[in-house]
Amino acid sequence: MSGIDTPRLEHGHGAALYDLHHDHVRKAKRWNYFQILVGSLLIVLSAFFVLFLQWHADVAITLGKQPEVPTEADTNGEIFITPQRDLKALLHPEDHVSREPRINYLSWNITSSELAPDGVVKRVLLINGQFPGPAIEARSGDTLEVEVYNSLDVGVSLHWHGLYMRGANHMDGPVGLTQCAIPPGGNFTYRIPIDGQAGTFWYHAHSEVLRGDGLYGGLVVHNPDTPEHIHYKYDKELLFLVGDWYHRPAKDILEAFMSPLATGNEPNPPSLLINGLGYFECSKALPAYPVNCSDIQKPWLQLDKKERYRIRLANVGSLTPFSLSIPDSEMKVIQLDGGYPVVSDIANTVGVLYPAERADLVVEWTELTQDTDSQIIIELDHEYFLEQNFALTPTQSFLLSAENSVEQTNATDMGNKTTLTRFDLQSAKGPTLAHPLPEADEAIMLYSSVQILSHQNYRPMGFINHTSWRPQDLPLIAVDRDDWNQGQIVSWTGPEPAWVDLVINNIDGTGHPFHLHGFDFYVIASYEGTGGWDYYNPYDESRPPRGGPFNLVNPVRKDTVLVPRFGYAVIRFFADNEGIWALHCHLLWHQGSGMSMAVQVLGDEHKGLSDTSMGLSAKDSCTVR
Repeated sequence: MSGIDTPRLEHGHGAALYDLHHDHVRKAKRWNYFQILVGSLLIVLSAFFVLFLQWHADVAITLGKQPEVPTEADTNGEIFITPQRDLKALLHPEDHVSREPRINYLSWNITSSELAPDGVVKRVLLINGQFPGPAIEARSGDTLEVEVYNSLDVGVSLHWHGLYMRGANHMDGPVGLTQCAIPPGGNFTYRIPIDGQAGTFWYHAHSEVLRGDGLYGGLVVHNPDTPEHIHYKYDKELLFLVGDWYHRPAKDILEAFMSPLATGNEPNPPSLLINGLGYFECSKALPAYPVNCSDIQKPWLQLDKKERYRIRLANVGSLTPFSLSIPDSEMKVIQLDGGYPVVSDIANTVGVLYPAERADLVVEWTELTQDTDSQIIIELDHEYFLEQNFALTPTQSFLLSAENSVEQTNATDMGNKTTLTRFDLQSAKGPTLAHPLPEADEAIMLYSSVQILSHQNYRPMGFINHTSWRPQDLPLIAVDRDDWNQGQIVSWTGPEPAWVDLVINNIDGTGHPFHLHGFDFYVIASYEGTGGWDYYNPYDESRPPRGGPFNLVNPVRKDTVLVPRFGYAVIRFFADNEGIWALHCHLLWHQGSGMSMAVQVLGDEHKGLSDTSMGLSAKDSCTVR
């Protein structure tokens, strides 16, 4: 009881009034208590919610960090991209060019985890906990033996982009052509010969569209025969894996592209990454696609600008070409794709580089700019931006910090004031050939397009010669040609080695970067239509190629070629590497929707390669799994 006495009333009218009044007071007090309780509870819940948001943001940032891993080369020639926000991925040619050839044994476990490489959380595919996957350094004459464990819940395979894989077609990677996917919980050992090749390559998933979720990495083969750092006058080598980046799973992007409600235009990416790092402005996220985004440090690169660097540049993206600029530098392109020489001029901008293409640059700075900060600019090309994505910043700059900098400059202002001089990769020429290319023994004519057809339920799909490719249960290398289904399109070059022209026509209004597995080739013609479809038919002598005569004097040599819009490209190669080799558009949404085929080299007209050691090995591998 309180210390205040309450007068006691007898029963009766006054008592009734007292009871009513007292009951009202009790109810009022209970209501006040209830309000206080609810208010206190709301305050506690609000505080808890704020703490949860802060904790969740911290978790997002923590998930975005890449695991701490070694950055030095191990005994097998395997390196890792550093986990900090520094973009530097230093290579170690000195560990490989002077040693004897060897077998490099690697053991990889493919998993997935939530990372935020640009501040946005996404489930990313990892190799040994790394994104991008561990970069491989080797030398010509080495053999790679890579044991792959699949800890995902879907099948997976890996392709070694640009390597000839001579005598090892069954190790090339494309599911449905040369192998069955490694099943969940399964493992497979790739044995990869590296004979007579040196240059910038890469590896990536070749099953479904897993490449778009981060399953890729660099592969550099150093040249022991020629000391390239002396020949090209550079001090150090860097690896730049640059590509667009989607925040949704790649399978969802493909489904959106192939929806019956879609227009056939490719979904635009919201971001880009360099060596697995980027920066996304959280405020630009679209309400239709909410993301878990945290404000993180923008990646940067620190170099000693008194030194000359070889940058091994690769477009590892799913869709978008790009150009690279270092405004205060002098850059010279020395090689394209797998180490093939190119004639070039000094520039400070290089482009456009399409998905799967590579370019090696030597970069240097004059004395006037060696002690000042600069910037690296990546400009995503607008060719495929037919539908605007307001979340994307298509031109992004990253600080290039000079070691021992004596002057802090505004790198953005410096870039805006500098005149950009561009070297056009798509019009590049190779060195003059000692002898003109031999005439082709045969020509294969192809037509590529994305089509929306009623019998395909109006779903946009990729086609080559009216066929949209789908894999069989067993890979073609393990099956007689007579047993291939109607979803396969495979050209045969014949039972003997021969020079072959591949004529790839493009019916679409955007380009298709085509990659031929197992070979390099000479680009003897490339022509962009001027408004209508300007196709080329090598069997129609009344209609000469619109682009003029073939270049048989100084054609560029590559393994991936852009087929321009409404135009064509003609590539010439010597078909002597036995196998069933994939030929496909390297835009992931085109490839994933069927713009793929194969070329059978040698083998039998009816049996294919099913009775060869490679075919039998592929069949056994599928059976064991």
